[in-house]
Amino acid sequence: MSILKRVLVAGLLSAALHAGAAQADESTDAGRHLFERRCQTCHGGTGRADTAMGPSLARLYGRKAGSGDSGVHSRAAIESDTVWTRSSLRRYLSEPGREMPGTLMAVRVREPKELDDLLNFLETLP
Repeated sequence: MSILKRVLVAGLLSAALHAGAAQADESTDAGRHLFERRCQTCHGGTGRADTAMGPSLARLYGRKAGSGDSGVHSRAAIESDTVWTRSSLRRYLSEPGREMPGTLMAVRVREPKELDDLLNFLETLP
């Protein structure tokens, strides 16, 4: 392969990777903005509950519902067998009362794009 072709291929690969990263960054930024508007009052500004209201959302994926060590957890969450995955969070956040009757969670995110953006942001919380 000629040097010109190698440079061209490398440039195209770089552009494709950069576009994917930019798209992920945009989604994460949109999710952060949604979090700030709709979630941080209860779950704290960083996803770590610095209020007594909602549990920390840091390291949420893979954790059993109601098992965090901060914030208030509903009896429904504590007694559920739910483990937070992208799929379980999608169902729960779109209709908390239906997915976990008795939950204290009052906020719903029904718009699919907003939900994807929020889930992308939640994955970034340390």
